[in-house]
Formats: sequence, structure tokens, C-alpha cells
Amino acid sequence: MAGSFQADFSSVVFLAALFGCCWSVNPGLRTALTSKGLNYACSVGIPILEKELLTVAIPDISGDADTPIGSISYSLSNIKLVSFKIPTASITSSSGGLSAQASGISIYVTADWHYREDSWPHISDSGSLDVSGSSISLEVGVVMGADSKGHATLSSTTCSFNIGNLDVHFSGGAAWLYNLFSDDIADSLKDSLRGQVCDEAKSTINTQGNAALETLPVIVQVDSISEIDFRLLQSPSFTSEYMETLHKGEFYSIAHPVEAPFTPPPLPPIANTTKMIYFWLTDYIAESAGFVYTMAGALQYNITPDMIPSSFPFKLNTASFKALIPELYQKFPNWPMQLDLNATKPPDFTFSPSLGGNLTVFGDMAVEVVSPTNKSMQLAFVLGLILYADASVAVKTNKSGGDIATFNATFLKVDMTLLESNVGDFNVAVLQTVVNLVCTGFVIPTINQYGSTGIPIPTVDGVTLVNPTVTFGQDYVVIGSDINYIPPPSLYNSKRQH
Repeated sequence: MAGSFQADFSSVVFLAALFGCCWSVNPGLRTALTSKGLNYACSVGIPILEKELLTVAIPDISGDADTPIGSISYSLSNIKLVSFKIPTASITSSSGGLSAQASGISIYVTADWHYREDSWPHISDSGSLDVSGSSISLEVGVVMGADSKGHATLSSTTCSFNIGNLDVHFSGGAAWLYNLFSDDIADSLKDSLRGQVCDEAKSTINTQGNAALETLPVIVQVDSISEIDFRLLQSPSFTSEYMETLHKGEFYSIAHPVEAPFTPPPLPPIANTTKMIYFWLTDYIAESAGFVYTMAGALQYNITPDMIPSSFPFKLNTASFKALIPELYQKFPNWPMQLDLNATKPPDFTFSPSLGGNLTVFGDMAVEVVSPTNKSMQLAFVLGLILYADASVAVKTNKSGGDIATFNATFLKVDMTLLESNVGDFNVAVLQTVVNLVCTGFVIPTINQYGSTGIPIPTVDGVTLVNPTVTFGQDYVVIGSDINYIPPPSLYNSKRQH
């Protein structure tokens, strides 16, 4: 019976574990698979179950029976499950875990029969039989946990396969004799089917289900600088309306991994369960990303004269700033300039229901002049900058087919202070238009380039989001979505190897 139950119930169960060791802290990422999502998982898994069970290898059955002609020994061989239909099925969650139920199941079985009379003259005969079954139900209980590395785990706890009625009809030979003890045959078939199905169900969940969960990302490399940690913080929890998982949800430096110097915010109780699945992405995820890229020196940008578009109303030459900062032109007449932008601390991301997403970037801009004769560089002045921007969040599909949460910043304003000057004091307000152009033309596009890379949304292979929505809460963004699941071929190949 190996391989029979593998692509069926486990498909339902690991869909129920779409995410997803034990830190007592707030999560950077929270997920919830709702009752609607569980029922969808069931609808996907049931047709697979019906198909796969037709390949079940049912062991031969033998026994003894008393008949009007005396005691006989009988055997059933070549037992085949020809039809297995499940009209009604569901998956429910409770504080104890998951429970999958199927009812109203009907089956059709064929087999060959043989009997031999125990006493002389040892009369024997053979033929075929047909078995129809109805009022059949299947229920399997599953608990979920988390191992020491933050991987989700599955464990089957209970199984019940109850067969209400089996109608056995014999053909060929002394079929009339077999019909006299068809109830004995029915009981033997019930015991065999009950044991085989439950043993295989539990084995599949404990082995293949866990193998399927290995496709759920735990550590995901984002680029050459960072990776994101989706480890489970604790075992999944269950209510009658959803299954909840809590994840680390933190960016780390690949070269120098250290914990971010801040903690995730608390999340409110789960209230909305109209979609199949929900993801809560806290501002902790975004801020840990900013911390990693700032520490890696990735938020630095040099602007040289050849990078200024022809449409810009100024050029990187002191002549362009003659009217704005006369002292600069007087000290360095007609010298080329270079702007060195640098983040001085990690950006600040804030989310709120009323304002949406907001981004604050802290940095400075060193203005350097380049000697026309020897190309040496001298510092002219340094501005302290605080840039403010709106931030929108969207769900998109990346090149590999995975769903990601992207953000896009829109420039609002920039505040400036003069931190250092080698051309004397001047009113920085005269540079407002220039710095605004630098921010909109260079800083914001660079930020959005990182934002377009996105944060991967952790799901098992084969799952895609359908009609996702994005809503801002206090210190988090929640993505609600329905799902579509197409089991990957590699999953079934892996199962059949077991």
C-alpha cells in the first residue's frame, strides 16, 4: 500500500501548514490560515485522494467458517479497489490541532475467492466477488510543532476509518455457499481496509508530510548582502477559525550576521478571517533590512558630473552655484563637483492605519570639488539631511514565480542643516531646490531599487496568492489573500520513492 495515500491526505495537511526554536518574543512575521483556506486545501486534496487510493495493494485475506456442509477454509486474493468516491470532506482546527474528516464515502472492490473443505473429501472451488461499500467515514487528527531549527513539523495522532455497510456478492462455483457467510467475509474486509488505510495515512503524514514542509522557506537569501530568517518562534497554534504561526521575520547580514538592536512590535488579536490566508509584516522586518544595508555600507551613493541628466536645471560645477553660494565659486572658480551621499543611521519605517507607510532616511551629503589641474578632491561643505517619504506596499510575482511584498517610496520633503563648511557659513535654504532634485532623481530611485527586490512571502512550493489585498495597521502591514495550489511534480516523485 506504499505510495497510495501519499499524494492525497498529505497534500491537504501540508497545505494547512503553508508556513512556516522557541523564543518568547514578538514575531516579525505572523501568518494565519483560516477555515476558508483549510476548506480550499481539502477541495484540492480530495480528488487526489480518490485517484491515489485506486492503486492500494490490499493483502490477501484467509479464514475459516462453519457452513451447512461443514467447516471450510477460504481465501480472497487479487483484491482491488476499483472505485473510491468522497462526496463530503472538510478540515477543521481547534486548540488540539487539525482534524480532516470525510463522510459518505462509497467504495467498490473486486477479488477472487477460493475455498477448501476441511474434512474428506476436501471439496474445493473458486470464483470471483464484488463488494460495494457505503456509509464510510475517515477522520485523521494531526498536530504541528517546530523543531530546534525553526522548521515546521507534522505528527499524526489519531486515525479512524469506519465502514458502515459492505454488500458482498459472489460469482462462479458454489457462490451460493459463500453467500451463506458473506458477513464473515465483510468483517474480514473491513478489518483489512481499516488497518491499511489508517497505517498508510499516519505514515504518509509523518514522513511525506514533513518532507513537503521542507519546501517552506526558513532562511531565504535576498541578494549578495542579506538573507531573511523565517524560523518559527514556537509551535503553531489553533482556534476554531484559523491556524496561526509566528516567525522570526528578520533580515541578517550574510557576511556579518548580528541581531538588530531593536525588537518587533506587539500585534493585535486576529479579527478578520474572510480571506484564506493572512500575513502580518511588521515594520521590524523593514527596519532590520535598513540596519543590515546601512551596516554593510550599501546605502552610500556618489554622484559625479557625468551622471547629471541634461534635463536637470543645474550641472555639477561651481559655476552653477555662483548665485546661490558665491563663496563656493570664489574659492573654487568653475571647478567640477561631486556629491557623496551617505546614510548615517538605519532608515525608520512606520506604518499606521491613518497615514499608511512612512519612511525617514537619515544621512549627510558631502559636497566635494575637483581640481581641474591635478584632479585632487577637496571638501567644500557637508549637509545633514533628513528625507521624508510616503511608502506604498504591493504584492507582486518575482522572476522565479514566487510572491513578494514590494515597497515604493514617494518623496515628500528633505530637511537640511550645515554640518561642516570650508567656504564659510551660508543659508542652506538656497539649496532646497537642488537637494530636492538630488533626492527625487537619485536617492528615491535607489531606495525603490531595493524596494522592488521585495520581501519574499513564505509559502510551500506550488502555492500562489490570488487577489491579495494590502492594509496598513499600527506598526504592521497585513496582506490578505486567497490561494491557488498546484502540487509540484517533484513532490509526487519524492512520495513514490518512499
